[in-house]
Amino acid sequence: MNFLPLHPALVHLPIAMMKSEPRRAAFRTVGFWSLLAGLAGGVLAIAAGYLDMNRAALAPETREFVDLHETIGWVLGIGLAILSAWRWLIWHRGQMTINTAYLVGAFLVLAITLFQGWYGGQMVYAYGAGVAPTGQGTETVEAARGPLVAVRNILKPGAAVGGAESPGGANTNRNVTGH
Repeated sequence: MNFLPLHPALVHLPIAMMKSEPRRAAFRTVGFWSLLAGLAGGVLAIAAGYLDMNRAALAPETREFVDLHETIGWVLGIGLAILSAWRWLIWHRGQMTINTAYLVGAFLVLAITLFQGWYGGQMVYAYGAGVAPTGQGTETVEAARGPLVAVRNILKPGAAVGGAESPGGANTNRNVTGH
């Protein structure tokens, strides 16, 4: 049986549930439950990501990017679990305010969430991860791949430098008009 990719549909739940903590008690309660929903959505997104990754026929270079996306996803998932447990402890103790350390942690998790969303989108748009590339982008293949390759080279220093080559090895650099 051939399923459509699930991961792209599920990643939006944890992103949407990352909210700030308002001062009113009722809104803090909603924020707490939103954080737990984000954690549950993150678990679903990770599971769907594994399922989709194992069904996709990825080129070796694309697989490198997907592997790093997976690592970042686990860091994010663990961070979200810690943040949720911390928030539950604050809520369970009946504290009326949230301390600065928690807010710093929440902003860090939010920053990783936003970065992970950008990184996953770049994998799709620059390398066609999980989709059949069509060459119908708004920029050249090399220009689209540049930021993703730079991030990979920073986060995985031993990774290969480059990225303008197509999976088959031929240079697919062309501009939008096809010249």
